[in-house]
Amino acid sequence: MIRRSILDSEFNINFPYESFPWRLEVNKNNHNIKGIALTVCHFECKEHMEKYLHRYDFKPKDIKISNRYGEVYVYKRHKKKTT
Repeated sequence: MIRRSILDSEFNINFPYESFPWRLEVNKNNHNIKGIALTVCHFECKEHMEKYLHRYDFKPKDIKISNRYGEVYVYKRHKKKTT
């Protein structure tokens, strides 16, 4: 039996969950197969994605962020404070 969501015209493989419009692909360049995402995460809001990004301190070249509705997000790393 085929799932109803696959038959729907709005079904998208990159965004399989309607309530999770943010997609983050983490692609570390230290593996043998380049261009293939090692980790794909889906987030329900921008704030949750930002929290994840700052927790693991990814470099902008190692991630790809996309939105189901075409909203653009520019990732800026926080600079570490020096005391």
